[in-house]
Amino acid sequence: MNLTKALKEKKKLIKKADEAYKRFSEFNSIEVGSTPTYNAETAFKEWITLTNQLIELKAKIQKANSEVIDKIFRLGELKNMVSRLRAVNVAEGKIRERYVDVTTERTAWMTLLSRDNQIQDWENQIETLQEEIESYNVLTKI
Repeated sequence: MNLTKALKEKKKLIKKADEAYKRFSEFNSIEVGSTPTYNAETAFKEWITLTNQLIELKAKIQKANSEVIDKIFRLGELKNMVSRLRAVNVAEGKIRERYVDVTTERTAWMTLLSRDNQIQDWENQIETLQEEIESYNVLTKI
């Protein structure tokens, strides 16, 4: 199985384990005399089995990703930086403040244009990293 398939399988295992836990949790304590839709013991055992499979798969994925882990971390941080930079106020000139009848004059170290250029540069890096990681995932067997 390649990394791409392993990552898809991980998502499926997480969903199945969550569902098994929910069935266990919901049907563990029931009213005396009622008939549960699911058997709590079976659901509990399924949850444990799926969680153990998930642990094994995550460990294999982590080992396989060791060659590109720096790219994975960089990708995540670049996405965070883009998100944060988009929120930075770059207003300059005379600005009418919200909710009060006051006008202030503002200046900004980073202008709208320089902010947009920086974001574009980081987004290009993100795209390149995503392509490199996706290619690695397709080619790497676990």
